[in-house]
Amino acid sequence: MDITACEQWTSLESRASRKTVASLKELFVSEPGRTSAMSVEMEIDGQSMLIDASKQNVDKEVFCELAGLAATARVAEARDAMLSGAIVNTSEVQPALHTALRAPRGSKVVVNGVNVVDEVWAVRDEVTGFAHDVREGRYRGATGRIITDVVNIGIGGSDLGPALVYLALSTTGAPQVRVSFVSNVDPTNVTRVLGGLDPATTIVVVCSKSFSTAETLANARIAQRWLADALGGDAVAHHTVAVTVDASKVASSGIAAARVLKMWSWVGGRYSVSSAVNVCNAIAFGADSIDQFLGGMRAMDEHFAHEPFERNAPMILGVIGVWNRSLLGRGSHAIVPYADSLGLLPSYLQQLEMESNGKVVTRDGEVLSTESSPVIWGGVGTNAQHAFMQLLHQGTSVVPVTFIGVARAATAHHGEHAALVANMIAQSAALAFGSTHDDPARAMPGNRPSTTIVLSALTPGTLGALIALFEHVVFVQGCVWGINSFDQWGVELGKKLAHEVATELASGEPGASRDASSVQLQKWYLRHSSRA
Repeated sequence: MDITACEQWTSLESRASRKTVASLKELFVSEPGRTSAMSVEMEIDGQSMLIDASKQNVDKEVFCELAGLAATARVAEARDAMLSGAIVNTSEVQPALHTALRAPRGSKVVVNGVNVVDEVWAVRDEVTGFAHDVREGRYRGATGRIITDVVNIGIGGSDLGPALVYLALSTTGAPQVRVSFVSNVDPTNVTRVLGGLDPATTIVVVCSKSFSTAETLANARIAQRWLADALGGDAVAHHTVAVTVDASKVASSGIAAARVLKMWSWVGGRYSVSSAVNVCNAIAFGADSIDQFLGGMRAMDEHFAHEPFERNAPMILGVIGVWNRSLLGRGSHAIVPYADSLGLLPSYLQQLEMESNGKVVTRDGEVLSTESSPVIWGGVGTNAQHAFMQLLHQGTSVVPVTFIGVARAATAHHGEHAALVANMIAQSAALAFGSTHDDPARAMPGNRPSTTIVLSALTPGTLGALIALFEHVVFVQGCVWGINSFDQWGVELGKKLAHEVATELASGEPGASRDASSVQLQKWYLRHSSRA
């Protein structure tokens, strides 16, 4: 269906065009129960999460119509279908079962007559056993030395997810085994990482769903040559772990691996942090930490599945996102965590949302009649206050912001941590309510929307819940727009052309059929790259 033709959309569009929603300053006066009505608090493994959306440009009437919009788009039915294992990735004709990766042992999600939860737990047990063996010194390098380092080689979700988890959990406890991350095909990346490590005490984890990702395989081959040069060819497999859907592709790719951990085709790369892709962090922090991480994700899954719309955080944030992007025309969305440990979250969410919903065609093959995903960007506060917050306060574009903070300090410096949180709260208030001044250049217009999410403490559980929250927000938005959030055909053309151009560069003969600009760039590269 075309959601823009429904009654709720027409009414919302009229409100947006007539600017009938009062300013935030007025709304906080006229709606005294606004803060509690537009906030959700939930418990996660002994910790708490508060999601406060009261500083969004949404009044009671708009909120009700957004709820109606979600009902018309049958978001709840689509959610239930996804969780049950129905085919929701229609273009690839398969389910999207990242939620099954954190389902409780013994539960059932049946796909083609198979309970996939049993398969998931078999892999989880394998990851747990391997991680314990490495951490306890039972699995050692080929020369008998204890493993001190892991190099995770992947790109996209196979890199951003594990890297985000590693950075975040490093503040909750020191990793027992260090992890380094290699993603870019630029060889200086892998060379720099490997240059600081000892091959005899290093395991290389190669993560690729298809095991055909060019960047990942190129870096894996460099790492395997590094291992072979130091330890001999026979030792390479012992120091390599592969994570993929198809184990047969590991051998055919020329990558030697002693252990292959399974993924599934029904989990997209940007949703794969729940899978064996996270094995590096099981080794670094222990499988118990990863169990808690997955438990936090499961808590959010259950919240999404069972809470009514008005108390359902993913539903609320999802439809507010549609309101901001499609009806108010706000083309970007800033993610600003006030925690260095969450510094990779903006990049992680950038892939999650823009790869999922950055589309112009619906599931039915029709061209969208409205705008879809905003541009996701951001950075860490308080650094952001000295970089881009000026534009958010006084710029000509209104940019919705999501602030994320942590109540409990991870260090003994409680006063400084309180100052960090104070800055976050102050920024959201300044955006919302602004200030007057005799000098127009110093006046702040206010009425700029934000959502604030606060964790009582950053733990594996609250981190998992936070990530799952955004997974479900993206799903809700995709449902309203009528988008398949689980394919990414826009990535494929660039890969195909890159392979063709790389072949031409290797031959020294730029393709005659290319456009004039591309031919010029190839010739210029060949001329200058060959200079001594």
